[in-house]
Amino acid sequence: MSKISTAESVTLFRAAGALQPERELRNPDLYASRILPWWPPLRASIKIPGLRHVVSRAIRRKWAAGLWYEVVRTKYMDGVLSASTAGGATQVVLLGAGFDTRAHRMRQEIGTASVFEVDQPHMSARKQQRACALPDSRVRYLAADLEEDDLAEVLHKGGYDPSAKTVVLWSGVTPYLRQEGVDTTLRWFAQQAPGSSLVFDYCWREILDGRAEIPQAQAVLRDVASRGEPWRWGIQRGRANELLAAHRLELVEDLEGAEAQRRYLTRADGSVQGPIWFFGGFVHAQVSDR
Repeated sequence: MSKISTAESVTLFRAAGALQPERELRNPDLYASRILPWWPPLRASIKIPGLRHVVSRAIRRKWAAGLWYEVVRTKYMDGVLSASTAGGATQVVLLGAGFDTRAHRMRQEIGTASVFEVDQPHMSARKQQRACALPDSRVRYLAADLEEDDLAEVLHKGGYDPSAKTVVLWSGVTPYLRQEGVDTTLRWFAQQAPGSSLVFDYCWREILDGRAEIPQAQAVLRDVASRGEPWRWGIQRGRANELLAAHRLELVEDLEGAEAQRRYLTRADGSVQGPIWFFGGFVHAQVSDR
């Protein structure tokens, strides 16, 4: 791909995933193509009825692992959001929201819960411009840098209630942060209402420090670095529980990529779609209610 932001790239993958012929494998984000900008034109072709399936097939051929990873990530985080609001969460926080469309496409699951989208100022402004292409929603857009700003203060000013049960989605963000940025956010989350949930994805620390040489991972690292958005942070494989315990958080699940593939990309006949980025996983954490 030419040099575009990672937020646009993952949205393009979601859009392509929503066009896959196998219903059970499709990405559920049917609004992804609508929120993509019209530039550059080649990628914007996925917005055009006569061309969208051609673009989708091209992405499936050339960037299959990224496309299927995004399908899995979307489905997993959608599931945590749905279960959390069904379980009484009255606030939804999207950290590093990018071009996320959940506030628009999951209105039934979200119900009356308040939705807060937090992102860097320039990205938040772009999202608000693009969101006019989507159905109305009650999103509160908040500008913040997770490594520089006080997240609690930013949310408080936006009307967030730390005493209310909340679900926080942190999609495609942690690898780009420094250690302190991740720790600061986890410390903030640990102070939220008991029973609140946090879900995020991560890469293995081993691919960042060179202990694991995985060609597919190295290609992704080179790609994001070429965009000026290098990966900086990861969790050592199998050590997510230790990270959360240090912040007094409970691990609900640490789902590795390979197992997520089996869970979300298995056809009715038992065959599993792939390939997928497998050098990381998904963490679902909760604030203890004990």
